[in-house]
Amino acid sequence: MAAGKRTVQVNVKMSAEDFALLQKAANVLWPGAVLTNSGIVLGLAKLGASQASKKKS
Repeated sequence: MAAGKRTVQVNVKMSAEDFALLQKAANVLWPGAVLTNSGIVLGLAKLGASQASKKKS
């Protein structure tokens, strides 16, 4: 039996300056893409997690 994806809700609090930095990074990585605020946070978090796990291996 194949298990489906489960959704996990995560709340994030950050300063306006920190989020502006994330938006700037997203614009560099994905120029012209229409991204939601949560899409920016999730996309950058997944990239960071992937890079961190490669370094530990």
